[in-house]
Amino acid sequence: MQRLLKRSAIVFFTAVSIMFGPQSAAAEYIVEKVNPLRTKQKDWVVLPYAFSSDSMGFTAGAAGIFSGFIQPQMSLVATVLAGEEMPVEHAYSSDSDTERAVGGMLAVNGYNPSFSKRTFISAVGVRMYNPKQRLYLDGGHDTRQFDGDYQPLESQGHNNWADIDFRYVLPWGESRNTVLPVIKSDRGIAVNRGDAGGGAPFSTGQTIIGTEFFYAKLSADKFAEQPSLNTNGMRLYIEHDNTDYAANPSRGYRIKGKVSADFGLGSSTQSWNAVELDSSYFLEMDNFSWTRQQVLAFNVWTAYSPSWDKSGSLHEDGVLDKNQTPMWEGARLGGLTRMRAYDSNRFNDKAAVYGSVEYRLIPSFNPMKDQGWSPFSIDWFQTVLFVEAGRVAEQYELGTLLSDMKYDVGFSLRALAANVPVRFDIAVGDEGTAMQVMINQPF
Repeated sequence: MQRLLKRSAIVFFTAVSIMFGPQSAAAEYIVEKVNPLRTKQKDWVVLPYAFSSDSMGFTAGAAGIFSGFIQPQMSLVATVLAGEEMPVEHAYSSDSDTERAVGGMLAVNGYNPSFSKRTFISAVGVRMYNPKQRLYLDGGHDTRQFDGDYQPLESQGHNNWADIDFRYVLPWGESRNTVLPVIKSDRGIAVNRGDAGGGAPFSTGQTIIGTEFFYAKLSADKFAEQPSLNTNGMRLYIEHDNTDYAANPSRGYRIKGKVSADFGLGSSTQSWNAVELDSSYFLEMDNFSWTRQQVLAFNVWTAYSPSWDKSGSLHEDGVLDKNQTPMWEGARLGGLTRMRAYDSNRFNDKAAVYGSVEYRLIPSFNPMKDQGWSPFSIDWFQTVLFVEAGRVAEQYELGTLLSDMKYDVGFSLRALAANVPVRFDIAVGDEGTAMQVMINQPF
């Protein structure tokens, strides 16, 4: 396999295309604005963005977010992007060519079908072509990106995927009598939730069980074993949200457990399974005279793949092990939400642990609070300091997982646009500095 790529000091990640992936807000609810300056409940925003990276060159795009249309709890998101022409080399030809990154995404979140008042459906579809995508096929903890023994595979190819998620709100806690809690928001901060956030598990808050069906295809013409990695299957999960405001909690906690499996059907590369447990806690702090909200946020996440068999290869002398998870599933770290200073899926193995602490501050000052000139609202700006630690390993052994961990620190600037947090993160780790644009809080 070819060993390519010298990493630049700064990498931009575009992540708008997976807004409604696993990191979207856990609860289902309705937001009603009480700010007299902005009384409309339907809201929308179009956000242009641009970035430059080794893998995509200069790239520009726009994302549209629509909140409260069709049904009051629903959100819709669409984005398109295109990059500059870049030179590429094909795996089995000496001919050189130029190609550009292009992609698009459409997502619907929280649709309530007429046949069940407690069922909600979310779906997302992504189609993406990248002329120089990086694939960490051997992303173990001990690998080094800069040494001569290991470099990620760089190859042009497609990254297409789709998910459809069926969620059922259990008649417990806050949703015992009313399925959807109504959150009254004054410039992005809940004002009717003084008794929410914390309390007895499953007796307060909201509990949801769900089934998600997924499909993904990642093609790479320089991947020697086969031209693409394919996976399809389902996830079963239960999540309990006991916070005051799921999109931007100031107090309370949330827990989510998930089991994912690919049964090796159809075009699947191979079968695999994985389990994950995610837990977050939010502590509200007293305000200064110039702040509206201060929060300490804590997150712990762990994952394990029982199926991953390191005793043999999927193909003779190949890179892939038997029944291992794809690099974007299971025990993986790096990229959009966990270990943000590292490339997406930089580390992936049989087991993983991760922890993060964020200090989130919303100042009273908001240059866009009047917004008489603007067709959309920015309810607040938020500054965030964060630190992260994590590690992957070949077995789930806490002594190993909690030793020699990777670390990073970072700063984030966030804004609440159309009831959805938009964030710009900068993180520094031992492999350099990374910047990324994303929608939703990381946890």
